[in-house]
Amino acid sequence: MPLYGALDLTANPAALPTLAHLDTEAWTLPKAEMLQLLMEVPRTSTESLLPKAMHPALPSYVILAVTKYSNSPVGPFNLAMLRLGSRAGAHPRGFLLGAVASTEAAAKELRGRWGFPVEAGEVKFVRRHDRIMGTVKKGGRTILDGALVDPQPVSGTDVQYINWVTAANAPLDGKTQPMLIQVDPKYTFYKAERGKPQVSTFDAAAWNADGVTLADPIVGTCSTVDTDLPRIRFVMDPLKPVFQGTRRIRESRADE
Repeated sequence: MPLYGALDLTANPAALPTLAHLDTEAWTLPKAEMLQLLMEVPRTSTESLLPKAMHPALPSYVILAVTKYSNSPVGPFNLAMLRLGSRAGAHPRGFLLGAVASTEAAAKELRGRWGFPVEAGEVKFVRRHDRIMGTVKKGGRTILDGALVDPQPVSGTDVQYINWVTAANAPLDGKTQPMLIQVDPKYTFYKAERGKPQVSTFDAAAWNADGVTLADPIVGTCSTVDTDLPRIRFVMDPLKPVFQGTRRIRESRADE
């Protein structure tokens, strides 16, 4: 029997971001610098965090990401995210548990356009000769301090970014209701590096991941890419398996 998550998103819809519609415009985000650290976590600590429509990844892991967007429709900002490794049917996905943006303007737009569970805070992306560091603070308290240690150049084809899934309320069929929203950025690589992830501070509760503890490092990457936040193409019922509950909102990225 396939394994499913245990989280019922319909039990507390007021806790989710709310979208006015599912027709947000795409953002073009050139020359973004993306730090991504993959860490194993005990599966028993993540069972209650994954929606019932999705499957847990085996082994369980989380993705800690800090991205520097130097050019966006709301100006430069940095964005930190915690995503839980999972699957939607057969497809690998990263379920977005928590996020922090470095500006209020970015946080507001990311919540209202794509349903990110994001707050404003202090997010830093710093490159040194022997490491690339990401640090995050909320309310003056450090909730993430991580780094890619001893980065080595690799081809962009050696780096894999999986699509994201976030949970939000949005109108569909005349009713505003909880749903899962797929966010599927595209990437054009200029530079890519790979190395060892190192995390010295991780406050799970501050990332809506209470009980999660980091275990063994898997891999760390940092890339310079042209990317985007696209228009929403797919939404999913949060309680049904995705092969039953997926709805196509628009046909393709060409509709952008």
